[in-house]
Amino acid sequence: MQVWNQLRLLRSYVNVPLILMGDFNEVLYPSERRGAVVLTQGMKELLDLIADLKLVDTDIGQKFTWFRQNAASKLDRVMVDKELLVMFPSSSAFCKGRMFSDHHPVVFITSKLQWRPSPFRTLDVWLSELSFVQLFKKEWLQLTGLDLMKKLKLIKKPLKVWHREVFGRIDNRISDYQEAINKVEMEA
Repeated sequence: MQVWNQLRLLRSYVNVPLILMGDFNEVLYPSERRGAVVLTQGMKELLDLIADLKLVDTDIGQKFTWFRQNAASKLDRVMVDKELLVMFPSSSAFCKGRMFSDHHPVVFITSKLQWRPSPFRTLDVWLSELSFVQLFKKEWLQLTGLDLMKKLKLIKKPLKVWHREVFGRIDNRISDYQEAINKVEMEA
């Protein structure tokens, strides 16, 4: 395939560890395509490419990454130089939930960074709730005499509690719905 040969050529010019990730529009094995039983020429060519470039096809935690009607395949991958895996032993790859595409987005991270301090955020929907304005005003007035950064840091806790009480755990509910959708698609 022409793209595979271009990647081989690129590799011959680049002497740094590679990460190739995205939609390769091909599977490695028949088990990665719903209903497939035979190793095709395209699968063999992708396997050869991985061997030629000396890459590791990382586990992304998803059997299929692409869905359309009754079809499903693992088209999206993260392939990494072994050297990078040694340099970043805590690196990992995973799929995010599908939202608007027929593909799961793939992510590769080299470490789990914890940024501090976490930013102060609000949701637009909070402003439509009268109880938010009342709570914010009450809490803010109790923080007189402090600088802005300290006030924002201290007001986060009561706002988090209020958010859970009023809206529940929206992130968890979204994840639950996405998992249910994925489960239905896998069963279909």
